[in-house]
Amino acid sequence: MKNQSILKIEKLLKKGVNIPNPDSVEIGSEVDTDRISGEGVVIYSGCKIFGGSTLILKNTRLGYESPVTIENCQIGTNVDLKGGFLRQAVLLDKVSIGCGSHIREGTILEEEASIAHTVGLKHTILLPFVTLGSLINFCDCLMSGGTSKKDHSEVGSSYIHFNYTPNQDKATASLIGDVPNGVMLNQRPIFLGGQGGARRTLSSRLWYCNRSRLNLQKR
Repeated sequence: MKNQSILKIEKLLKKGVNIPNPDSVEIGSEVDTDRISGEGVVIYSGCKIFGGSTLILKNTRLGYESPVTIENCQIGTNVDLKGGFLRQAVLLDKVSIGCGSHIREGTILEEEASIAHTVGLKHTILLPFVTLGSLINFCDCLMSGGTSKKDHSEVGSSYIHFNYTPNQDKATASLIGDVPNGVMLNQRPIFLGGQGGARRTLSSRLWYCNRSRLNLQKR
């Protein structure tokens, strides 16, 4: 008797999902294949998909650079997940994620947000077009700013958000940019320079250390 993973892979292949190496892919028994589009979806070698609430819409690519593991995530259209681990996260249309990324619970990447390789996110919201470089730990943040893909907020590589105090207490979450107005996509972009770090932010103000730079419109 065929196991559930093989049966589900066969269903995906029949509906049009492109799986170049089916024997290397694992689909959990709880996954609803009706929630995975057959239009333009590609699942490359080594990928694993788990979770009854997982949703994958059309023209999404999984694992082109390295394997991707997905658990209970909702993924929009034209999303490119190059490699990494994602659990209980939401990715809207045209999001791009580099290989080695670790995306955990409570993370929302809105339209055309992007992160490069080896980025860790948890309880983080990136509003549309926000771009993160490589080797970043950016947990417990909400970042806004920018008006388009060419005028976007950005975090440089090797940046860290310090979400714990020296006493090992969990600090408050950070709001980066003019968040109340930034959701309307009509505010100037924010830039946090590479190899920097932030302790915490409050409203549109930023406490920062190391070599962090901020381009923030004065209020």
